Amino acid sequence: MSKFLSILFFLTTVFLSAQNAHIFGVIYDQEAQNQPLAFANVYLKNTSIGTTTDFEGKYDLSVKPGSYTLVIEFLGYNTAEVPVTVSEGENKKIDYTLFAQQVILADVVIETERNKGKETALLSGQKSGIEIMQSIGSQELSRKGIGDAENAVTKITGISKQEGIKNVFVRGLGDRYNATTLNGFPLPSEDPEYKNITLDIFSSDIIEAVEVNKVFKSNIYGDVAGA
Repeated sequence: MSKFLSILFFLTTVFLSAQNAHIFGVIYDQEAQNQPLAFANVYLKNTSIGTTTDFEGKYDLSVKPGSYTLVIEFLGYNTAEVPVTVSEGENKKIDYTLFAQQVILADVVIETERNKGKETALLSGQKSGIEIMQSIGSQELSRKGIGDAENAVTKITGISKQEGIKNVFVRGLGDRYNATTLNGFPLPSEDPEYKNITLDIFSSDIIEAVEVNKVFKSNIYGDVAGA
């Protein structure tokens, strides 16, 4: 009886092992001149059967007979899907070479912003500009100890300030012929008797730069005749 059970167990083991098939092979790395690719993921799609390649790029999957999709993955490489059909007891070798993903870059737009507070940046802008404009930045304001916007503009050539007069004169033209803007937007006057706001209310610690345009510009309002 004992011998009969042993023989039956042996026959059952042989029968079960005969049902299994193997899918094996080597995965190569095209980027490394077809050297073996270690630690690539190799598995059968929609199953729990899978493994990773060893240091020699080898893999071996034990499967039941049938048709499968062999998936090969590695980070930064194109994923491969290989249809494969194995019969009972078959050992099917599938070698494969993975290719690195091609990265297509879109147009690169580099945006820079000029620091208007630095003297070098302001001078460069004036040099390349097509308009007559002078500027004084926060760096120069700090260096010269200038405390507000009114004192700042008087440091620019062609601008003067008369005693007892609230506003500055640009090329000899006073309040009526000038306009004041903040970041491109017109500033209303705090005094109904004057067109322009008093510049001394703007302290230098909030100023990046003061720009004075001495000619007509397309973005200056039509009632501006001075600066």
